[in-house]
Amino acid sequence: MSKQNQLARCYILQDENATNKLERQHFDTDFWRDKPGFSELDGGRGGSAKIELHGQAAVLRQYRRGGLIRHISTDRYIWFGKLRSRPWREWQMLRQASEAGLPVAKPLGACVWRSGLFYRAALITAFLEGTETLAERLSESILDQGIWFQLGSLLKKMQSLGFYHADLNANNLLIDQDSKIYVIDFDKGRMMKKLDNWQWSTLYRLQRSLVKIDRLKTLNYRDDDWQALMDGYQSSL
Repeated sequence: MSKQNQLARCYILQDENATNKLERQHFDTDFWRDKPGFSELDGGRGGSAKIELHGQAAVLRQYRRGGLIRHISTDRYIWFGKLRSRPWREWQMLRQASEAGLPVAKPLGACVWRSGLFYRAALITAFLEGTETLAERLSESILDQGIWFQLGSLLKKMQSLGFYHADLNANNLLIDQDSKIYVIDFDKGRMMKKLDNWQWSTLYRLQRSLVKIDRLKTLNYRDDDWQALMDGYQSSL
């Protein structure tokens, strides 16, 4: 369940059981810059920062465009109503994924602010302590093939439950000190009715990202690592 706070043309979504009400300023990166616990995060298209929200470490992510359209607008999207906005949809996917037992970051708040035919948006999620991206881990050390197998099993479970991740790559997978894997950034994701052919494009996207990053900075990644991932994927029903 959730509650919605509408102020002028700003819409905010947060858990109805939250004890502290979120305001528009909480979704503004500049508001946090001089606050304790603030740091900008690398990866993706930028626009992400670690903040301390009501005593809890969290990640504030501004929605940013990629591709050629970013040359026209970096952060504006066409308004079709808040229920169809990107943070509203990602919030719902994260809630569903969490309820399904998938290792994802808990959503803490979503915000869209409308201006005419367009809107900007931001999302706040819990910060996953002690984690680093898969790309970061591979730049430092070899990953045990058992972990690759575990990753394949996790991806198969996620997809079997109908979760389509639109941008699965080595920067959207986190791994902690105990080698537990988390999936982040469900922007533009959607729920699918059944496995068909869509799941393969997601896996190939991850594989391409590993190859691409390996060209830019050498990773401890080998072909048999991917085979271990696929073995885990195929072994899961």
